[in-house]
Amino acid sequence: MKLRNIMFAISIATLTACGTSEKNNSEHNHSHNTESHEHVHSHDEAHNHENCGHNHAAHNHNHAKAAHNHSHESVEHNHNHNEQVHAENSDEIAFSEQKAKYFGVKTEKVTKGTFNDIIKVSGQILPSQSDESVISAKSSGIIKLNSNAIEGKQLSAGTSIGQISSHNVAGGDANEVAKINFEAAKRELERITPLYEDKIITEREYNLAKQIYAQAKAALSGNSGAGSNAACNISGTIAKVYVKDGEYVETGTPIALVSKNAKLILRADLPNKYAPMLSSIKTANFKPAYTETVYDLAEMNGKIVSNRNLSIVTPGYIPVNFEFTNNAGIVAGTYAEIYLIGTSKDNCITVPLSAITEEEGYFFVYEKVHHDAYTKKEVKLGMNNGTDVEILSGLHEGDEIVTTGAVLIKLSQAATVPGHSHEH
Repeated sequence: MKLRNIMFAISIATLTACGTSEKNNSEHNHSHNTESHEHVHSHDEAHNHENCGHNHAAHNHNHAKAAHNHSHESVEHNHNHNEQVHAENSDEIAFSEQKAKYFGVKTEKVTKGTFNDIIKVSGQILPSQSDESVISAKSSGIIKLNSNAIEGKQLSAGTSIGQISSHNVAGGDANEVAKINFEAAKRELERITPLYEDKIITEREYNLAKQIYAQAKAALSGNSGAGSNAACNISGTIAKVYVKDGEYVETGTPIALVSKNAKLILRADLPNKYAPMLSSIKTANFKPAYTETVYDLAEMNGKIVSNRNLSIVTPGYIPVNFEFTNNAGIVAGTYAEIYLIGTSKDNCITVPLSAITEEEGYFFVYEKVHHDAYTKKEVKLGMNNGTDVEILSGLHEGDEIVTTGAVLIKLSQAATVPGHSHEH
């Protein structure tokens, strides 16, 4: 009996210790499910008490492991969170080297160099007066133009662009009139020739008849030959057609202007306010209205020429004329944007116009900051010559910017989550 009471007391103490441990564990932030255990108080209760202590130690070990795992997960969570915050504060644009190579994106490093004062004006490309020929009417009458009588049409020497006829014109067909006059002069000369030989008429009367006959013969040959046909005498391009189909023309009337196109004139209309800069202008770039290509007069043997009366001068403008070799198939008669190039200046930062993008009136370039990352930089533009533009602020010498494919980087910006896209 006494032994039983002692064993009962030990059981109570052991159960109390286990309950206290479980209570402490339940106060941890993370809940842990534990299995309920039935403790049978028998003759081997001491052995069970030892197992309880062993399970309690295992529980503590698992709890420590769980705490360690939780701590590790917290570190990973904080690390990812820090990366996300870092990404949101970055303005880099992801664009891999492989994509850049595939789409032809090219970059160049910014350098300082020489640039010029530029005046952008409008103007026209005209035939050179030393390189053109006029097709004129060789008889009077109504002209019927052929389908090839259009400006810009290439012609070979001797090609006809129309015919002239006097049919249905008041006064009759000029050819028929000339023929009648010729026949009459011929008969009169034949009539008075024997009279002159017989001394019946004077030499003066005979010479007058001969003169009338010669004039009638010349008039007939002029109206019965090529005079009814309007043809060019050089190979070239029709620069201007002066008459309309069905129009009446007199002998000598200009019908069309043909240019060999070997030499052309670029006429720039310079506003009067730029007159003080006229002496500094030596060359120009130009872009014809039918193309986006910009041509450099310096590469076409261009030279400034005197202000000849090539066309009607527009009030308020000074015509500046350049003659150049047409080695690029430029079409005479077209209008053009012209960039007059003036005084040069040093230490200028310039970039190709293809490097510039525009957003709501602001201008940007894209700088390469890593092999697969770019940033957008705002720049202030100066003058441009049609191919390059001066940068007044926003870039420094040594910056590497996109010169070809800037639009692709701009488009990828919207699809890229801001942040460090490249690997360190």
